[in-house]
Amino acid sequence: MRVLNIISGKILFGKRVFFLSSCACAVFFGIVKIDPVVAAVQFDPLFINKTTGSEIDVSRFNGEYKILPGIYEPDIYLNQQLVGRQKITVREQEGKSIICMNSPLVEKLGLKLDSQYQQKAELLKQPANCLTLQELIPAASMRLNVSDMQLDVAIPQAFLLRSAHGYVDPSLWEKGENALFANYDTIYFQQNNSRSSTESFYGGLQGGMNINGWMFRHNGALNWDKDSSGHYSTFNNNVQRDISSLQSRFLLGDSNTSGALFDSFAFRGMQLATAEQMLPDSQRGYAPVIRGIAQSNARVTVRQNSSVVYETTVPAGEFAIDDLYPTGYGGDLQVTVTESDGRVSTFTVPYASVAELIRPGRYRYSVVMGTVRNQNIPWSPKVFQSTLQYGFNNWLTGYTGLMGTNDYYAALAGGALGTPFGAFALDITGSRFSDGIDERQGSSLRASYSKFISATDSSISIAAYRFSSSGYLDLHNSVLLADMNKRGREKIGQQPFDLPRNKFSLTLSQNLGNERGQLYASGYTQNYWGQASRDTQYQLGYNNRYQRLSYGLSVNQSKSLGRNETQYMLMLSLPFGGAMHSPNLSSYTTRDSRGISSQLGIDGILGERDQVSYNVGLVKDAENNNSGNISGSYRFRDTKLKGGYAGGRGYHSYSAGLSGSLVGTSDGMIASPYTGDTMAVVKAEGAAGASVEGYPGVILNDSGYALVPYITPYRMNQISINPQGLPLDVELQTTSQQIAPYSGAIVRLNYQTTKGRMVLIKAKLPEGKSIPFGAVVKDSNDNDVGVVAQGGLIYVRLNEKTNRLKVKWGSNDEMNCSFDVNLKSNDGNVSQRKFERLDVTCG
Repeated sequence: MRVLNIISGKILFGKRVFFLSSCACAVFFGIVKIDPVVAAVQFDPLFINKTTGSEIDVSRFNGEYKILPGIYEPDIYLNQQLVGRQKITVREQEGKSIICMNSPLVEKLGLKLDSQYQQKAELLKQPANCLTLQELIPAASMRLNVSDMQLDVAIPQAFLLRSAHGYVDPSLWEKGENALFANYDTIYFQQNNSRSSTESFYGGLQGGMNINGWMFRHNGALNWDKDSSGHYSTFNNNVQRDISSLQSRFLLGDSNTSGALFDSFAFRGMQLATAEQMLPDSQRGYAPVIRGIAQSNARVTVRQNSSVVYETTVPAGEFAIDDLYPTGYGGDLQVTVTESDGRVSTFTVPYASVAELIRPGRYRYSVVMGTVRNQNIPWSPKVFQSTLQYGFNNWLTGYTGLMGTNDYYAALAGGALGTPFGAFALDITGSRFSDGIDERQGSSLRASYSKFISATDSSISIAAYRFSSSGYLDLHNSVLLADMNKRGREKIGQQPFDLPRNKFSLTLSQNLGNERGQLYASGYTQNYWGQASRDTQYQLGYNNRYQRLSYGLSVNQSKSLGRNETQYMLMLSLPFGGAMHSPNLSSYTTRDSRGISSQLGIDGILGERDQVSYNVGLVKDAENNNSGNISGSYRFRDTKLKGGYAGGRGYHSYSAGLSGSLVGTSDGMIASPYTGDTMAVVKAEGAAGASVEGYPGVILNDSGYALVPYITPYRMNQISINPQGLPLDVELQTTSQQIAPYSGAIVRLNYQTTKGRMVLIKAKLPEGKSIPFGAVVKDSNDNDVGVVAQGGLIYVRLNEKTNRLKVKWGSNDEMNCSFDVNLKSNDGNVSQRKFERLDVTCG
């Protein structure tokens, strides 16, 4: 027996949608008889309550669901997960709709066909053949929903090749629309005190243009103050394009290197580098491959620090798990293999990570050619850099790099090890500088270590040591030295800048157990060649929570150039109440060489759509001067307004500004209070007032458009429209879609709508009987517009003032009647109109 839900006037059965009365909530629609081969459906009318009418016609719902023969290109859902889009062929054989398998579809589904199916699989290569999925895998099933253009496939896991968690087929990545966009952030600031006043304005701009997958990006800012004229600064301009086949991104223009192996620097030129964003989350970062042998169909459970982080089933034989999500700096993995007969075996896989480690078989590369930028020198040295990392196996990653300018070059080689004792990385960099005036060469040794000690719940996040010889120069110092020599410094050996000698840094954390909080420590120390001074900085802290009160204590000390500063801090945070919009009270008390200062603040959010944020604070500084401040923002549909005021003894200041984004497409300009780089333009004609789920304040404008920010590149993003707020004369045909954009793309999502006045008709035959339940309702163009519900009720949407509707029933629609619907004149307030109700006689 199957229960059918009737929601908002729709009956949903399988993939068919029928409009019925909105007055019922559920109905038993009889016993559904489904032939497992032909999927024929038979409804038994005896299970329907006949008190609503003596005539019941469900014959039109009987029989097998058929699809017109032809070629379709649906979204393919494998075991309820979207895996791609593929062309398929539907044929009719012996009165049945048959979906033909082909080689690309087999590859898309990732079928693992053993030897007994290989002969049938060869037949797929012959276009004249039409093999069904059941002929290849009898336990599988497939169904095409033409209305949603969706192919639902169910296949047992044993017949599928493994794919990484979160994998999205690159064929689904969308390059998006040709579009212009601009993110803006402006602020006007004025300060007045007893001696002077200042005024300034800042306007930041990040914008670009997308054309056929090419992306131009600009970043700049306008600065103005009342004492000098305004000027616009350009930070960078570049053009980018993804190369998905290489999992890389090509960039031409201004940018910065990643700093993964060599120190980061700004350049103008060309870069081709691995885009790790393109990998599934379960393939990014470092995690070991777990290998083992199962004696039967077995369940494999992976735990880390007593928590289950992965579980799957594997067939008998050797297995490999290579799609673990990275988990910070690690912690050994305990693997449990549970066999079909209940036998259990366990083993441990060491897991510790440093930044240089990558997964076995993976590589990461970067090539940069151009000139060095932003070094505060009047010339631009040419520069070249290339780096490569490769994961040989679970415990070894090798890496190397080359860098050079006109006067300088450096080479790096090293390796990272993952061991039961922790993760280590060791590399050496050699450099040589020669510009005809100075000549220097040297080396720099770098070592790092990371380990999570599960027995004590302790984490050594990173411990790093670096030693550089006196002749070693990094790129930054080599450029400074070359510039000084160009400007006439000819005395070799003069030291124009600090040269690091030794540097050691350490970060530790220790959990103290339930309700005892956490201790942490971090710091570094560094000395220099030719100097007796040393830079040292460290921080010690403790965090805990008592009921709803969070508190923390910390001490910070900094020693540099003979200055010694120690600061103590107490932090308290307490929410007022447990409601979603409850304000939060926070307090910071600091003691340093100047005395004791304290801050007390309250912050929170308000509004049905979280559109208001606020912060109120009081400050008492070390000189016992009191001041106060208030700030907040209001998110409108198209922009965000922010402002603030601060005042104290002898001064006051205020600020105000706007932030948001603008996107221009072929349809016009769309505004949003949010900013972003990868965005979606949602269009639903006539759906003004509806909102986008998960994005507070993103509401469709009067033209039915909205701009959705923060779309995750290369991942499936589900964008859903909440119909609450829709005009009553508009209905969404679908409320949710999925999209996987390229990074920086502006994609379009069209949501089909139906517009018409809602009419609830109670129709009777001339003799007073109700029209049979299940009879089909058609308009004057013979289009299906509804189905008769209980008691002769008909729900329809009508666009015209006058309509003629026809009702048909019987095994071959041999019974029919018709009637006219005359609607009242539209008073211009359709969005507030409720159901129009009519009583008619169908003759």
